[in-house]
Amino acid sequence: MALVAVNSGSASDSDAMAEYRNRAETFRSVAAAQIDFIQEMVKHLDSTRNQLEYLSTIQMPEMEARYSAKISELQVDLKDQMDSRRRWQSNSEKLEDEVMKLRNKVAAISAANSAANLESSRFVSVLIDADADIYYFADEYLTQGLKGGQAAADMLVEKVREHLLSLGPSFKNAKSIPIVVKAYANLTGLAYHFKKENKVYNLQDVSQFWAGFSQRYPFIDFVDVGSGKEAADNKIRENLRLNIDTPQCEQIFLACAHDGGYVPVLSPYASQASGFKERITLLSTGPGTVHPLIAELGFNTTESLTPLFSQSESLRVDSWRKSEEAAQTKIPPPASIITSSAVVRTKSVTATSPEKTTASTMPYNPLEVDFTGEYFVENAGRLIPKAKDAAGNRLKDNNLIVDRIADYDLIGKMKNLSICQWHYLRSDCSNHRKEKCKRNHDTYRRPLSAKEYDALWYLSRMGYCKKLDRDGFCNDDYCIYGHDD
Repeated sequence: MALVAVNSGSASDSDAMAEYRNRAETFRSVAAAQIDFIQEMVKHLDSTRNQLEYLSTIQMPEMEARYSAKISELQVDLKDQMDSRRRWQSNSEKLEDEVMKLRNKVAAISAANSAANLESSRFVSVLIDADADIYYFADEYLTQGLKGGQAAADMLVEKVREHLLSLGPSFKNAKSIPIVVKAYANLTGLAYHFKKENKVYNLQDVSQFWAGFSQRYPFIDFVDVGSGKEAADNKIRENLRLNIDTPQCEQIFLACAHDGGYVPVLSPYASQASGFKERITLLSTGPGTVHPLIAELGFNTTESLTPLFSQSESLRVDSWRKSEEAAQTKIPPPASIITSSAVVRTKSVTATSPEKTTASTMPYNPLEVDFTGEYFVENAGRLIPKAKDAAGNRLKDNNLIVDRIADYDLIGKMKNLSICQWHYLRSDCSNHRKEKCKRNHDTYRRPLSAKEYDALWYLSRMGYCKKLDRDGFCNDDYCIYGHDD
């Protein structure tokens, strides 16, 4: 047992020694590696020191000298550039001064040219509502046809220049400034009217008159606006606005001062602050020819062109008054008083019945009429045509005692009332009872006055008779619609 223990102990010591030898070998290897590393580091440091010595003693001075030369060169270039920039800046300032002087010269020349162009393009405008009877040219011109139109143009230009000269030296070139004339009318309607009034021998005279009027001067024109209630009015209104907005238009003569419908158009120009008031002159053809509402606006008015035209408003107003009085006296009193809510009713008869309704049973009826029973208004007899053919059909509409231009305000008033034309012109509106008619039936007194009646009838006649259009004739004595072409 003791021997085994000794052997076991000897083996363990051998292993320990082997391990120690291995570890010692490892340490020697590490130490050798450290020595090698130190030697390598020393060698590297020696190389680095040598390189630094080379750079500091040889390479750096060479580079410094080279870069110093480059810097000097760049500094010279910079100075040259700065000097050049200063020269260019100085030249630029001189050029800007020259350009400014040239611009001022151009502006002065342009202003002078504009002033010259403005001066050369100045003109005077004359707008004429030739459909208005106070602006009908005098018979002495109308009857001469072409020559009469030329003479009228000459007289118009002469009278306009006389008025311009009366304005004094403030109005330049009154003797030479262009005069632009626009006369608007329905040529066909005007020709028939003049023929009917025996102002001309034939319709061609009127066309020839306006041809001569337009041909006389380049800036004088007659414009045929055709039919239409406000065709001429619309032309004048828009041309007035155009001329007002055109600075070259020095003066505007308006031959439409009779029409109160121009009040809303002229009102904005009536104040001195607008700067337009002195540029507008109203043409009057005698006392009362300027509508009172327009006269209140205070525009300049002249009667210098009165010799051109044929009649005065005062005579026309007197004629209207007499016509209305005559119309009122011709209307016989009704058999019984008819109020707005109670009117005489006709007796219902047929076309073949021997029984007829007469003036004794219904006011203003013709001697023999056939109706199916209506409640006629008191003055419905004004509808009965004065001209019939052999078959009893209407030939044309009766003349009215209102004028579409002179009674513009009254016609506008009746239109704005929006009253039922059938109810106020003819008889009770059956559609009103059925709530189908949307117009007013009780908002205005009935019967209407003679002029109110004809003003409403004028509006109603703007609608063409459907029976005449469909059948070629109208035999309804109380038809409220239009029958004239």
